Amino acid sequence: MTAARVRRYFKIDGDVYIEGRWYLVDPRDQNGADISVALGRGMPAKVAAPVRLSHSDAAPRGKPLDYTRITGDRVSVVNARVAEILKRLAPQDVEMVPAIVDGFSDQYFIVNVLTIRQCIDEAASRQIEKYTEEDRETFPDLVGTYSLVMGLKIDKSKVQGAKMFWTWGWGALIVAEEIKSAFEAAHVKGAKFVEV
Repeated sequence: MTAARVRRYFKIDGDVYIEGRWYLVDPRDQNGADISVALGRGMPAKVAAPVRLSHSDAAPRGKPLDYTRITGDRVSVVNARVAEILKRLAPQDVEMVPAIVDGFSDQYFIVNVLTIRQCIDEAASRQIEKYTEEDRETFPDLVGTYSLVMGLKIDKSKVQGAKMFWTWGWGALIVAEEIKSAFEAAHVKGAKFVEV
């Protein structure tokens, strides 16, 4: 009798080293409001969709990616093909917010991840620092959360079946191995993975 295989998890980021890639910025809803603060909090987005995305003025207008992060933000943007993968594999964990990228007619989506798990393995991670009571005056809302996480590792027993989720207190975006495998099988361009 063999032991059950342990599910593997990966931190997902946008690959900023792809030559000639686009850099998207300034997500605004139909009312012109910046919607960054409405995302990445583990709650449904209440925005007037579709969201409009612009190209960064700091770089030449590059080629689209299947998966990317809004420059300077944690918000993921995917094309329709990747949106279908995520809806199929992580239907409880994601909300797809329709988006329009200036200059492109293809359909894109902002991935609003609805699940947060308090699962950082502090002992197994390389370096952990937290905001303490001494930081309360400067960062009152951050006391108890992480100010630094190096070499992130998670406690898989605390994931509770989630397939795509934010780590509580740090905001790393994590996916289950089946999502990574599906991205690789579909040759999704723009995502990079680090096992946690």
